[in-house]
Amino acid sequence: MEFSLKRFLEFFQQPPDQKPEAPPLQKSSQRSYDRYPIEFEVIVTMKDQDGRNHSERGELHDVSGGGALFLSRIPEKYFPGQRLKLEIFLAGTEDVRACIKTEAAVVRIHPVGCTDGPAGDSRAGIAVQFFQPFEFERVHPSFFGSFL
Repeated sequence: MEFSLKRFLEFFQQPPDQKPEAPPLQKSSQRSYDRYPIEFEVIVTMKDQDGRNHSERGELHDVSGGGALFLSRIPEKYFPGQRLKLEIFLAGTEDVRACIKTEAAVVRIHPVGCTDGPAGDSRAGIAVQFFQPFEFERVHPSFFGSFL
């Protein structure tokens, strides 16, 4: 079932004790929130263990009220406890070009099977826990042409 922008926004506007309408992807006894599949573009900015700055464009895989999982092509730059800045670009907002900005910490890194990429593709799932509520921001259309 597709998780639309409308449901995504409704989910984050609900108090934590209310159950959203969408069926969860997965819930375990250790989780405080249900996880929902979603495919939005995300730009992640971070410092590696040597203090060097990095940015990458990835794909958000799923989201919950407390965190998210995104796919990375440079998993070697991540480590548990690392602080990240996330910009999640909302599909279906072409008229407005909106994104969500938040900060998070890496809680888990795990390899994922990749069949659609080039041989030797080393993508990994990066699980993060959010530090703060989301901030919504309009994005200037020229931004999308400038990021490589």
